[in-house]
Amino acid sequence: MALLLYHQVGHNPVWNIESFEEDGCGDGLILSPVHQAPPAIQKIDEDTRAKSLFDPQFYLPSSQKKKLLQYEFFPDAVVTGGFSTTSFEASVKKSAELCLNYQRELGFRRLCVPTRFLDQMYSNYVERQRAFSVDAFIAETQSDEEVCLSLAVTDAMIKDEGFRTKLLSWVTSYPNVIELCLTYSAPRDTKQIRDSDFLVACHRLGTEMQGIGLELTWSHQNTEALLFCAQGDVAITMGSFENTRMFSTDKFVVTDEDRRGPKARIYLRGLLNWIQIDQAKEIRSNLPKVWEQIYFETEPGELALEQVTEPTFNQPQLYKHFFLDFSDEVAELVEIATADRKAYLVDRVEAAINFNRQIQKTMALEKHGAGSHLDAWLNAIKAF
Repeated sequence: MALLLYHQVGHNPVWNIESFEEDGCGDGLILSPVHQAPPAIQKIDEDTRAKSLFDPQFYLPSSQKKKLLQYEFFPDAVVTGGFSTTSFEASVKKSAELCLNYQRELGFRRLCVPTRFLDQMYSNYVERQRAFSVDAFIAETQSDEEVCLSLAVTDAMIKDEGFRTKLLSWVTSYPNVIELCLTYSAPRDTKQIRDSDFLVACHRLGTEMQGIGLELTWSHQNTEALLFCAQGDVAITMGSFENTRMFSTDKFVVTDEDRRGPKARIYLRGLLNWIQIDQAKEIRSNLPKVWEQIYFETEPGELALEQVTEPTFNQPQLYKHFFLDFSDEVAELVEIATADRKAYLVDRVEAAINFNRQIQKTMALEKHGAGSHLDAWLNAIKAF
């Protein structure tokens, strides 16, 4: 396994697919049934599916999201009368057969075994996951089939050394599980992670998995994915909308609330952050020398910046700019030996801190664009 980059596919998946197939961004897709109905998955090019992972997304098994319920193996769909833990236990073998056969027929790069999201560090956490889905799914695989276990955990679980040890011991107890697709729930009041202890714990988990030869894919990541490259040959992800860059069960819950579209932001590589596009334009106008160092030009980025009106979340330019820019940066890291990536990342974060200071002398960036995460990132990298 090398350092890999996958698209975390969400709403408007065509942007990710076009970015991968036409622009050469990333190494494949992580497909999302909560956002993509079966016909949409099936029409994806065969070669693309062969490089991609289908995550069944059993995280919230009682979800009533329409697309999820179109998959006959989803817990609430496979159980007559609706999901309950007891009723699903009686149907989990059927769910496993249907789900694994679906993945085999469509030729994804590896079979993916789903789990449930548990928000508490129960003493019988492993036993609950085994009983819910894992043992039944593993029993339906062949010994020569490569398996990826999809697991969503909390930040507290990753920070807990005992839990990490227990987790690795459990995962490695299945001989044909060779990959863990790990999703973390790390609630915060900023879009970027500012918890250096958590980032250090993630680094330790990644290096521990390297040590035992287990492949690791980190899903639902924001820009902190770059820091994870210091772990070595891992797979990281990039997504368009925030619910593909920050895991929460909210997107699995049906709600009648009207949600406003997010404020348009552009990814600025030099700042290691997403900045509101009106403020990005202000930097471009007032601080052209800084702009030259923080913005890496792409065609879709230029199109977005030249629009008279602010881009909306239903337009692809800002997201395709991110895919191109982020892919280029990861490609640079691929060429750097693992032992040297820490020094590279320290330089990158220190430069971003310096650029933010220069900007703040002229204008005040809003809360999420102000770079408040960078000091925590720097502390974390130095502790790797």
